[in-house]
Amino acid sequence: MPTPDRIENATYHDQDRARRIYGEAFRATFEYVYGCHIPGAVAEFGCFQGFSSLLLADLLVEFNAMHEFYDVLHPRNLYLYDSFAGFPKSVDPVDVASYEVADTGYWRESEDAAPPGTEEMLRREFTARFGDRDWTVVRGMYEETLLSTPITRPVAIANLDCDLYASTSQVLDHLLTHRLMPDGAVLLMDDYNCNRANPRFGMRRAMRECFARTDGFYDYSEFLRYGWHGRAFFVHRLGDSPNPDA
Repeated sequence: MPTPDRIENATYHDQDRARRIYGEAFRATFEYVYGCHIPGAVAEFGCFQGFSSLLLADLLVEFNAMHEFYDVLHPRNLYLYDSFAGFPKSVDPVDVASYEVADTGYWRESEDAAPPGTEEMLRREFTARFGDRDWTVVRGMYEETLLSTPITRPVAIANLDCDLYASTSQVLDHLLTHRLMPDGAVLLMDDYNCNRANPRFGMRRAMRECFARTDGFYDYSEFLRYGWHGRAFFVHRLGDSPNPDA
């Protein structure tokens, strides 16, 4: 069973570098969200061994303690969605033709499955930090779990590490169609530059198409970049501005 001191990040062999890169990006995101008083939960889609999950959980504990008055007004839950079984089989034509599936084969079915005991470890670690409330771990494929156990409250920070175009689209469509992201919320897109940063594949294409399907209700702009792979975006709600004349 994995333990917190041995949890690895799949993107970097140098785990100290991984902690620096993700730690700075995630901390800046929390500083911004708390500084701008943006309400909503923290949600993660895809966790591998739980490296980023525990970073997010620790930041929640730290920032809630520093901003106790704000936590009372805008309590934050932590949601984690993952199959813990690795990648699903790619059937969407966009993924089938992508570099990471058709060329390298790295995103093949069951690749990057979580080690046995990962889900139990995360439940144990979340309980140690939050008790038995204010967190949820949902096991399964997104097309099933977002229907059976959907997020229904606002989401201030969404960390998407779901790689594939199809998986990313399922998550974004859920968040955007149900208007779960408040104005100024942050999307952390872990695999934005995968597939050789080609806009025809992966997260780049999913972002473009999913936001286009909101018919102008949502838009996005760049916030920050982290590592060679990740990019964070501000989410803008254009359809219900608190100041219509702005």
